[in-house]
Amino acid sequence: MKFLRLTSITFTLFLICLIEIYLNTFISLNFGVYIFFITLVFLGVDFFSQNNAISIFLAGFLYDCFFSTYYLGLYSALFILVIIVANYLVSQYSKSNLIYFVIFSVCLLIYKLPIILEFGISYWSLSYLLSLVLNFIIYLSIKRIIRNNV
Repeated sequence: MKFLRLTSITFTLFLICLIEIYLNTFISLNFGVYIFFITLVFLGVDFFSQNNAISIFLAGFLYDCFFSTYYLGLYSALFILVIIVANYLVSQYSKSNLIYFVIFSVCLLIYKLPIILEFGISYWSLSYLLSLVLNFIIYLSIKRIIRNNV
């Protein structure tokens, strides 16, 4: 049963990652809609469990195998780091929209770290700010929907 749960979570996370990749491929604007990143923040802030670490690692490994040109395991480490940082910050401070925004901004910097290191600040700064605001609004909207319906 644990194997089935692990496999289904890994497959779901990888499917969300695929949707994000294809969605951002077709968006030709200056920002990105990071559905997988929002999922990672949800896992880190609201649904943190040590049992999800293997699933996140495997989803990052699959991402590295199929879509990444960096070292194998880089995105696995980044995905796990995003969840750990989000969980640490939300456990240290009170839950408010300001703390969520700080968590979102720090975790988005970690999530986009390879692009930040590869390109100059003029390339990614505007898209980072636009993506930060857009994805944070999506995150708050989803959080309110879940809170009201569950």
